[in-house]
Order: sequence, then structure tokens, then C-alpha cells
Amino acid sequence: MPPKQRITREMILERSFAMFCREGMEAVNARSVAKALNCSTQPIFSYYAGMSDLKTTLDQKAHELWAQMLEGASREGNHFENCCCAYLRFACEQPQLFAHLFMRIGKDTSAMGGPEGWRDEMIRYECEQFGINEEQAAALCTKLMTYVHGLASVKASRLESYDESLVEHVRSVHAALKCSL
Repeated sequence: MPPKQRITREMILERSFAMFCREGMEAVNARSVAKALNCSTQPIFSYYAGMSDLKTTLDQKAHELWAQMLEGASREGNHFENCCCAYLRFACEQPQLFAHLFMRIGKDTSAMGGPEGWRDEMIRYECEQFGINEEQAAALCTKLMTYVHGLASVKASRLESYDESLVEHVRSVHAALKCSL
């Protein structure tokens, strides 16, 4: 009877995801994961077809974490502003994941990585909330999302912590953009 594996798929995923969160996807390789688990690389390749398979799983886990953060955005008040603030919070709390999901060259980061139709939902919300037409709402959403993405990128790059004053900042920028319509 072969010896029982002491390293599980969950252990590999947990340790490699922690490494991904701390150091970025570039730090995740078979040797670094094996070293973190104090084992050889064999268990990794017994559970995953290769490093690209593990990295695909890590990417999916990062997307799930972002989706949870977005889902947790309060529906009270202005939902669009709350989603923008969740984006900023994610950038501050998970800078490596934020950079992976939203700051890669050539990667589509439209609608701040929300689920399919998210941007359209926000445009409809802005139309209903403020009595503006779809074109105005789309322009408003694009401007605020561009501003928030820039601010989030700066926060993530500088490893700055999330500050509740950012909520008021996003609200005041949103109000100023509405006035400019």
C-alpha cells in the first residue's frame, strides 16, 4: 500500500494563495510553494496538472474574493458609490490581488471587474436616481470609474491602508461630476 499523502490539495491552495496575496502571482512557483509546505514539488504535481493549472485556480480564487467584496457593497445609499468604495477597499486590503486583476497591461478591466452587465446596471441606476439620460449616465459612470481606478491604483501601489474618508471623497467627486452634466 502506498504511503498516505500528508499534503492535501487544500493545503497547497491555501499556502499558494497566501503567497499570491503577499507577494503576487510571480512569487508562486513549484519550488516556493513546496518550500512553504516543507515538502518536495511532487505533491503539487499530483494534485495539479502543472503550475498553470494551480495559477488558474488562484486566479479564480482572486476573482471570487473580489466578487464577495462587490457583493458586500451596501445597497443603502448610492449603490454605485458603494461599489466604487468597495473597489478602493479591495485595492488597499489586497494590493497584490488588485494589481493582478485590474492593473495588468492588455487585460480588460472594464466595469472594474464586476459581473457581466454590472456597468449597464450602474448606468440604469444613475438614470433612475438622477433623472438623466443613458448617454449622460454612461459618461458619468465612465468618469467616476476612471477616477476611482486611478485612486485605487495609487493606493495599491503605495500599499496605503483604507480610510473611511475615501467614501466621502468618492461621494463628493460623484456629486461634482453630476453637476458638470
